[in-house]
Amino acid sequence: GGSLALPAQRAVGRAIWDALNAEEREAALRTVAPLLRGSADWPWDWPQRIAGQLRAACAAALLVEADDPMLLRNLYEATEPRLRLKDSLHGFAAYERPGELTGSAVLTHPAALPPYAAALVEQARAEGLTYVELRGSPHKYRPEDPAGFLRDLQDALHRAGANAEGGPRFGFVWILDRRQRETMPAVLEMAVAARRGLEDFLLGLDLAGAEGTQQPEQLADAFTPAFRECLRITIHAGEGERAENIWQAAYRLHADRIGHGLTLLENPALAERFRDRGVCIELCPTSNREVVGFRDPAVPASEALPPYPLRRMLEAGLPVTLCTDNPGISRTTLADEFLTAARMSDGGLSLWQVLALLRAGFAHAFLPARDRERLLAQADAEVFRCAAAFPAGAGLVG
Repeated sequence: GGSLALPAQRAVGRAIWDALNAEEREAALRTVAPLLRGSADWPWDWPQRIAGQLRAACAAALLVEADDPMLLRNLYEATEPRLRLKDSLHGFAAYERPGELTGSAVLTHPAALPPYAAALVEQARAEGLTYVELRGSPHKYRPEDPAGFLRDLQDALHRAGANAEGGPRFGFVWILDRRQRETMPAVLEMAVAARRGLEDFLLGLDLAGAEGTQQPEQLADAFTPAFRECLRITIHAGEGERAENIWQAAYRLHADRIGHGLTLLENPALAERFRDRGVCIELCPTSNREVVGFRDPAVPASEALPPYPLRRMLEAGLPVTLCTDNPGISRTTLADEFLTAARMSDGGLSLWQVLALLRAGFAHAFLPARDRERLLAQADAEVFRCAAAFPAGAGLVG
């Protein structure tokens, strides 16, 4: 949902706008008119004002009619400084604010998919990515037919050049929102049913959302269908919460990977078990700084915050990789995440540490074993070529 930068969001909004009839446009403009003609600062509850059946049309109207300064002010600048936002006035919602005109706001409209997919493929190519795991919530985009949404997305990605010879490979991880516990069993049944026809695209499940709302063990019963289907699972845990949540994610929800896992080292026995079992930690440096708060030399206001735990995790032998979390929300790329991680790590990162982080991304991909091994072999060959080009002791320092 939070993948696209503002220019790509505008292109998606234009595609939706062009597909609307005159009556739909008029209704959308009438709804958003107070925002467009009001002051530069929109009220905090503006996303709720455009909710409902007209949400995609209203989002398109704002993306088409509002100028860049107005959108930048109300999507990004309204929550600056983007540092330790979980403790801000609006909590985790402040982190999510830049994504309010993308994701589920627009993906409910069929006209959004082609430009959305094209932007994703273009972005992956621009970054030189070989393999991409998208994450999203199909049950929010097309509640009546989430499997159909996934098939249409897969087709749109193919038409944009994904999974073709020389093109980046895409897979999808279905996000479950821990804040929606009551509907989770039904959503999991949908995901399991969709998986049976999309094994090469729907690769696994992710449990996300504000971590303090539900502990992992409270959701164990709901996850039973996923366990029976042997789906791969990644769980957001330890993002500002205690290591107990990470333990529950591993032992109650059988996580193959942990999103963030920032507090894992509070439990040395669990960290050792993760190292031995090869449970991978997905760190997102920019997002972690924005949500939880860590020291970053590029952000003076962060000087008194704790050091980032990446180096300690690597020194403990843990499998760790870097992710973008929501690149459109944090305005980052995967390359930026490596530079940010180096900058936030005292003494920077050595070349070998960077290569280990890169390799872990391939080694722990949610692909079938034969596909993962083939991709990993290609990545290993590229790593060896890169390593041969650098002198001994080369490092990457923030």
